Amino acid sequence: MRHLQKLIFLLIVSISLIGCQDNLDRDPDITGYVVEQTENNILVASESAIDLSSNGGVRNFYQMVWFSNPPNELSYGDKVEVWFDEIEESYPNRSTIVDYNILEVDSPEGATLNETEVLNQVLSQHKTRPNELFAVHKTHYNNWNNTWMITLIEIWTQEKVTIEHPEADQI
Repeated sequence: MRHLQKLIFLLIVSISLIGCQDNLDRDPDITGYVVEQTENNILVASESAIDLSSNGGVRNFYQMVWFSNPPNELSYGDKVEVWFDEIEESYPNRSTIVDYNILEVDSPEGATLNETEVLNQVLSQHKTRPNELFAVHKTHYNNWNNTWMITLIEIWTQEKVTIEHPEADQI
């Protein structure tokens, strides 16, 4: 009888622990770039767009989530994987970070900066008007003239802005 009680207790504990597994046991909820940053919030835009034009939507739809509890180490241009639980249905969505991972980014051949460093410089200096939100549409390093071409897309108008960023502008 005592052995049966221990077995039932272990079974209950095991089932309880399965329900409390770490969020890293599933794919991240969003993988993308930190594109906006305030004192208490960051905005993460997905790394790639979804084409919704066949249903009357936009050609370049980026999932975007404002997070109200950003860790201090996250900054403009960081490529991140983020896990979250509850999400407010709005666009951009709103949520809180449960867990995150900053992805390592290598420098292209011939470049001294990597994509994260360039995006940090471009996004932190990019002047926007109220109600404008940009996603990173494309990044490209041109080894021939040592410049980065960063294409941002404004999510509401779908207007693309290409910024040429020379390697010499290092901080």
